[in-house]
Amino acid sequence: MMQTAPVEAQRSDASARSPQEMSESRAGPAARAWGLSRSTPEEIGEDAARSRIISPSLLLPAEVVLFELKPSLWYVLFTSLPIAAAGAAVVALALAVKQLESVRQLGMVIGMWVIGLRVAVALLQWLGRTYVLTDRRILIQSGVFEVKVEALGLERIENTFVAQAVVQRLLGIGTIFFRTGDVGHGSLSWEHVRRPREVHGHVVAQIERWKHTLERGGEG
Repeated sequence: MMQTAPVEAQRSDASARSPQEMSESRAGPAARAWGLSRSTPEEIGEDAARSRIISPSLLLPAEVVLFELKPSLWYVLFTSLPIAAAGAAVVALALAVKQLESVRQLGMVIGMWVIGLRVAVALLQWLGRTYVLTDRRILIQSGVFEVKVEALGLERIENTFVAQAVVQRLLGIGTIFFRTGDVGHGSLSWEHVRRPREVHGHVVAQIERWKHTLERGGEG
């Protein structure tokens, strides 16, 4: 069952500071809480590759990375499941064949290869997948040999919620959805994230800080 949590405005004394100061003040505690990398504009240089997962070239000028996270390793299982289940069915059918030993062995080999290859591909997908929250955008970096980046400005997000199936809830993972008002063009999701409601809370807080910053800039 999906539980929705519309973005609600939050105000704090920190809103009186500049966007960069606010982002830097939040980056440190958030990074420590999640055990993830952080960055500031001053750190984007020769050592940047060691301090974060994503490339600094993907960031906008003066954009600050608040945190980066990988999907849970359960991502490998869940993304492999449909095809791996088909492979397991082939193995089961092969085991049921009693008369033709050659057919039985061939079926088992094919089924095991299907399972193994799908799990290997899913592991590569997991290795290449990173979710990023900056002070002004959410990003998804995917791919190992050919990197693809999807980004969504925080000011465009109108609704965000956590979805957890029963199994995901038992495993402590979930998927976070981000939606805008653009029909067909305004949706991203962070799949199979650990402690999704805590991560969701951090993202919602930053969405409201950034929107408030833009409002203050417009008034000025």
